[in-house]
Amino acid sequence: MSDELLKYLLVGLLVLFAFIPVTLNAIRRSRENPPPMAANDRKLYRLWRSDPEAYQRQYGKLDEEYAKAQEEKKTKK
Repeated sequence: MSDELLKYLLVGLLVLFAFIPVTLNAIRRSRENPPPMAANDRKLYRLWRSDPEAYQRQYGKLDEEYAKAQEEKKTKK
């Protein structure tokens, strides 16, 4: 193999190792369906991902109220 071909191969492998995990993580995250408040707040999203039960205990009622308010807002339009 020539040195130039080896360099292209190494750069290609570097690109694959850099972007495959990022792409897979983005695909996995796009398929999730977080609660309404967790979808808009990074801190709440992290809590929901790490411990869904704790999130539900702390923010479950607020999520319900938020969903109701959004529905009322949609029906008023």
